[in-house]
Amino acid sequence: MEKLLVIDGNNLMFQMFYGMPSAIYNKSGWPIHGTIGFISYVIKQIKLLEATKVIVVFDSDEAKERKELYPEYKANRDIDWEELKEEETPFSQEEDIKKALSYLGVKYIYSKGTEADDYIASIALSLKEMGEVIISSFDSDFFQLISERVSVLRYRGKAYVMWDEKHFMEEFGFSPCFYSLYKAIVGDSADNIKGIKGMGKKRTSSFIRRYEESGAWCNSMLPLSLRERLGEEKDTIIRNLKLIEFKNVETRVNWDELGFFKEKVEEGNTVVLENSGVFN
Repeated sequence: MEKLLVIDGNNLMFQMFYGMPSAIYNKSGWPIHGTIGFISYVIKQIKLLEATKVIVVFDSDEAKERKELYPEYKANRDIDWEELKEEETPFSQEEDIKKALSYLGVKYIYSKGTEADDYIASIALSLKEMGEVIISSFDSDFFQLISERVSVLRYRGKAYVMWDEKHFMEEFGFSPCFYSLYKAIVGDSADNIKGIKGMGKKRTSSFIRRYEESGAWCNSMLPLSLRERLGEEKDTIIRNLKLIEFKNVETRVNWDELGFFKEKVEEGNTVVLENSGVFN
């Protein structure tokens, strides 16, 4: 079976920019430490998974719909990038990353009008019948997509964790399709989404396990039994579900155009960066 690796571009770009121990500069004095880490991780993940297809999805920062629904959404991440020098932002290395990806023959796209997460989810759901899909990201929202054909890779070198159906069930005790409901109840500090007071992780997990055992189907509607159980909090949960669940968007991604140059992947990180002009 073919394997498609879908990389959350902004997630990895920020991880590498802020996670590398110190800045590294090219011959022109421009920082490239984030680029070095980014491309190294792309190459290592391709080899680790024995991927046959790859695509990187970047955020275009044009999404407004969730903010309009809940103004506090991701307010904890609001940064005025214009107050910083260009080289002090992760985006300063984006062009070098794209040059190296192009050299490798790895397709990259930008989300338009919505968040990259929606694009990634839509790619995974639309192409999973063509082969196994592995989403590389530390965003736990993708757990709701886990199925027989879709997994989530949290990659930190040898300390990587592959979240498949088995691993998810061992950790949570309920099916992945209920994860959005779980998160809607407990909240998500990463996205500044407030949960329901008194409903912690253990209590909510137990609650959903009992609900699933009763024969409930996975769906995006808040069940009547939960409406009655949570009473006046139902509107908050319904709103949170709208924030957490992915929107189906048209990505125009063709399976046949998602290959990469195997011989260039084998060149290794340093050669790839040199040949793509990143060190200049």
